[in-house]
Amino acid sequence: RKSIGGAGGGSRRQSFAPGGLPPPKPSDPRPLTDKAYVASCIRSLLAYLVSSGYEHPVSHKTLARPSGRDFNQICTFLLRRVDLTFNDGQQKFEDEVALAFKTLGYPYPISKTALVAAGSPHTWPTLLAALTW
Repeated sequence: RKSIGGAGGGSRRQSFAPGGLPPPKPSDPRPLTDKAYVASCIRSLLAYLVSSGYEHPVSHKTLARPSGRDFNQICTFLLRRVDLTFNDGQQKFEDEVALAFKTLGYPYPISKTALVAAGSPHTWPTLLAALTW
């Protein structure tokens, strides 16, 4: 019995998707590992939160290494400035944040895994840069 998928001898399976592979997502060119850049983002975010009536205690120290709860509160405060229904309990927080940034046209991917571990040293600079965008 012969296979209809090809005769083994090195033949490649052809894709039926038009246009082939999707273009790769652009990598973030900002210096996210530069301490001076991160400190600048922290100062900018802190100034905005204080001047905009953010209702929770916030400091440079808080923004240098926020807890998951801090990130949730800050992100909710910022995104509710443009969408009053943000984080209304209809979706998981991580799903809603990723969708909100995509909808707003944020040019870089936001990992849902990073959102779960928002304050960790390897994910926070990326999320901080997104918040200051």
